[in-house]
Amino acid sequence: MRIFLLTLAWLCKIAAIVIWLIEAVVKIGFDISNLRDPSHWSGEDWGTPTFEHRIYLEIATLIALVVLAVLPNRWLVFSPVTFAISLLIVLIPFYRIFGSLTEWSDLLWMIPLMSLFALLPLSLILSFVRQRKGEKVGYV
Repeated sequence: MRIFLLTLAWLCKIAAIVIWLIEAVVKIGFDISNLRDPSHWSGEDWGTPTFEHRIYLEIATLIALVVLAVLPNRWLVFSPVTFAISLLIVLIPFYRIFGSLTEWSDLLWMIPLMSLFALLPLSLILSFVRQRKGEKVGYV
């Protein structure tokens, strides 16, 4: 069971790093172009401070998620407090997904996206479980 948890944590961590780095490159580039060029944005609040603050908040959240994906899990699970804080931060994408749902039938289309976002919290939880069992947690 120990090898299985370690292997699963490694796979989740590597996949989360790749997914969040790709997400950061694509999304930050797209958000910065939205700030500068109104032709990409069809919303009615483009150019307002609300729009700019929303974009800055999305970029800051994405950078925080990338940093948490790249940091070793041993730094994120060494105490229950740091584990709880980092777990709350990596659950932000789920809040955005459930907050944007208008009907429960839309949830079916969001399941693949949620499964990709679930890799980082799963990696943290697996590392925390291993650390609580007394095993030494390395990178993952």
